[in-house]
Amino acid sequence: MSYDWDKRAKEWEMEPATIRYAEKAFEELENIINVTNLRVFDFGCGTGLLSQKIAPLAKDIVALDSSEAMIEELDKKFLPNVEPVVDILSRGLIAQHPAFRGQFDCVIASSVCGFIENFQEAAELIYLLLEDEGIFVHWDWLAENEQKGLTEAKVEQVLIDAGFDTVSVSVPFEVETEQGTLSVIMGIGEK
Repeated sequence: MSYDWDKRAKEWEMEPATIRYAEKAFEELENIINVTNLRVFDFGCGTGLLSQKIAPLAKDIVALDSSEAMIEELDKKFLPNVEPVVDILSRGLIAQHPAFRGQFDCVIASSVCGFIENFQEAAELIYLLLEDEGIFVHWDWLAENEQKGLTEAKVEQVLIDAGFDTVSVSVPFEVETEQGTLSVIMGIGEK
């Protein structure tokens, strides 16, 4: 699945489903962990809707996205404790970029893991980036089969294989979209 995220960046936050998704994800995050004074990594941050909600609470946030246009939209939010990074998550980025010195207390990914080329590799890198007892929380569109996205079984297996000690998977909310009502899967991995 290939998307041109740069072309969608300027209109991204005009879609009601996008806003609702971020609101519901933030509500779920608040039920899982208190992000106050935590170091957070927003993996695949897009225009920063979730970073914007977390920023007033968190110590600092590293917001990574491969789309330069999405990061430009994030920059317009003027969030002083958010460091935007345009790149893809890789061992090279982690080794070389100063934003990745030190571990994170929490890693979030909102509607990202179902779109990336290798979710397993990303989950393994995220595991390495987390402090002991750190948590990875991600939300993605629920798929009916693994050929078309992420199923509950797939998410659970990826997180277990990445090394997370405690894993839980649920379907906490739905979002009205142009394609109808879609369910959102949430995976949680605790290190």
